[in-house]
Amino acid sequence: MLIPTPQRSRLVPTLLVIGALFFIVREPAKAATVASNAFEGLMTVVSALATFASHLS
Repeated sequence: MLIPTPQRSRLVPTLLVIGALFFIVREPAKAATVASNAFEGLMTVVSALATFASHLS
């Protein structure tokens, strides 16, 4: 019995998750740094959007 292949719309996210898990297992310190920097960048963007929205009215 063959394993069904994911639909095309699910293939890319599945590959990204597998790649991320592989990276986390192989390089946990680098993965933590990447996650921390990504979260900090996301918070910077949210802060900028909140500042922009507060000055609209």
